[in-house]
Amino acid sequence: MDQEESDKQLVEQALDGRVEAFTLLVWRCQRHLYNFLLRLTGDRTLAEDLCQETFLRGYLHLKELRDPQRFRSWLFRIAVNLYRSDRRRHSPLAAGAPESEILDGPIPSSPSVPHETQLAIRILIHRLRPELREVILLHFFHGFHFDEMAEILDCPVSTLKSRLYKAVDELRADLQKSN
Repeated sequence: MDQEESDKQLVEQALDGRVEAFTLLVWRCQRHLYNFLLRLTGDRTLAEDLCQETFLRGYLHLKELRDPQRFRSWLFRIAVNLYRSDRRRHSPLAAGAPESEILDGPIPSSPSVPHETQLAIRILIHRLRPELREVILLHFFHGFHFDEMAEILDCPVSTLKSRLYKAVDELRADLQKSN
C-alpha cells in the first residue's frame, strides 16, 4: 500500500470520528510541513505557529477535502495560504535572517556537497522572492510534482515551470558570483 492510499484510508477514518487517525496523519506530515515553513519564513517560532494553525485548520475543515488521496498537498495548500496571509499582515522578513533559522538538514539529493556550499545555497534560497522560494522548496525539498504544486499554490503549471526556471537561474547566477 502506498502513502497516498494509506493517507486516504486515514482521512476516511478521521472523517468517521477516529481522532487517532488524524493524529497519525499529523505525525506523518509534521516534519515535512515544519521544514517547508521554516525554510519559507526563516523563523522557527513563526514556522511552528503556522504549522500548528495548519493542522488545526486541516482538522476543522477535513470534510471539505475533495480527494482524500491528496491530503498532503491539500495540507501544504493550507500552510501556503496561512503564510501568505501572515506575510500580508506583517512586514516582510529581512533577507538576512539568522543563518541558524534557515539551515536545517542537508540539501536534497546532494549529501556530497560541501557544507559551505550548502550554507550558501540555503541563504540564497532564503533571499529569493517568496513566489520563487515556494516553488524551489516544494519541488526540490519536498518532491511535489507540477500538478501538485499547481494545486498548492493555486497557479497554472506553466507559471510554475517559469518560476522554477527563473529561481534556478537566479540561484546559479548568485552562486557563481559568490565563488
